[in-house]
Amino acid sequence: MNNILLISDLDGTLLNASQQISSENELAIKRFIEKGGLFTLATGRMEEAVMPFIHKLGLDLPVILYNGAKIYCPVTDKVLYERKLTFPQALWDIIMRRLSDDLVLLVYQGGQVYAPLRNALLEKHELKDAVKCLTFEDKLMLGPVTKLLIISERIEAAKEIEQAVRDSSLPCEMVYSESNYLEILPQHATKGTALRELVRLLKVDELYTVAVGDNLNDLTMIIEADLGYAVGNAHPLLTDAADAVTVHHESHAIAAIIGEFKEKRRELA
Repeated sequence: MNNILLISDLDGTLLNASQQISSENELAIKRFIEKGGLFTLATGRMEEAVMPFIHKLGLDLPVILYNGAKIYCPVTDKVLYERKLTFPQALWDIIMRRLSDDLVLLVYQGGQVYAPLRNALLEKHELKDAVKCLTFEDKLMLGPVTKLLIISERIEAAKEIEQAVRDSSLPCEMVYSESNYLEILPQHATKGTALRELVRLLKVDELYTVAVGDNLNDLTMIIEADLGYAVGNAHPLLTDAADAVTVHHESHAIAAIIGEFKEKRRELA
């Protein structure tokens, strides 16, 4: 197991509907690590929203955050890799004008998250990630950000912002991490690019990478890995791109994959 890096998405992959790691997944991951396997996370979440899961699993490897905009080491509390994005004021103005009761904006900067408007959508997201958004200040628009997250009850509203960003020709990445979550990220900030950088940082000879995900923000990582898994509940485009499909995330998908590793090892013995 000591040359296998297993890297998992969180929401919809490792976590169940209650935003928890099942005991089955937890035990399988810890045994995998005890046998010499390398395990870490790749998520759109920020540091604060990931730390409980890092502590629960006892992870000491760097984790990919913000959908690839940052690689963070929990042992040294250091950022090992980071990309940022600066928005022109005209684009800020367009986005701000579209905020409403059914559309919310989250601005991630300097390890914190800010929201210009509070509504039910924001409160639901805060509950899911267990992170409280700080009060937005206009000065945040002057400097670079880690990412913007648009959450909308109407997909058309998110698509309008997506088109406005494209029309601005701003060099950036845009991806839907959930059906109504539009993420605007720095150019080249993807989970796939971050996985490549993580492998470089780890400096492990003949490292074999296995990535697991459920949504379109996982697509580049699934393609980049030596072996890419889609969970049973994955977006159809991710399923099509994956090398293999495992069980639904509610059926302890990571434990199932680790079980396959063990079975293959027995076959090779």
